Amino acid sequence: MCGIIKPPESTTDFMILLDIAFKSATILIAAFNAIFAVKIFYLKDEKDATEKEKDRKIQLLKTLVLDNNVKNYYSIFEEIENSLTRLKQISISQSDKKTIDENLSDLFIKLRYRFYDTLLAVDDQLYESIKLKADDLQTYLTDTIFDQGVNLSHLPKYDMLITQKLVEAKTSMIKILFEYRPN
Repeated sequence: MCGIIKPPESTTDFMILLDIAFKSATILIAAFNAIFAVKIFYLKDEKDATEKEKDRKIQLLKTLVLDNNVKNYYSIFEEIENSLTRLKQISISQSDKKTIDENLSDLFIKLRYRFYDTLLAVDDQLYESIKLKADDLQTYLTDTIFDQGVNLSHLPKYDMLITQKLVEAKTSMIKILFEYRPN
């Protein structure tokens, strides 16, 4: 023995094994990074596509409904208000009430055709919510017109039961439009 200590062969094998493990771990980390990068790219792309679709729907709502049909909305509500003012007459007959109600039905059909039918192009739920508000208002007005216990020729009663309800319904429909957020 010469006095030179040789490292055992097992240590050399161990170093080679560590080197292989290190290189393998580096390759695995790089592969996972590549997979995650691709996955993040596709998720971001899907999110961007969803956001673009939402923006498109909002723009469609603005163009189709707000820019072109809001004037119809207000003019038809004005016609409804004018039609209902005949109820202020003292001792209005049942046939006159029936005529007013038939006119109201025609005006609500007109409201549907000229205003909220266009919402179907934007969103079915938005259409249904506006339609429900309009239907509820029409039902309420019809019930109020034919309620024998209500004297609509008394102006404070008319304002409370008719005018206030019209304003609330008109406002809630506009509020639904402005709170709209596509899914």
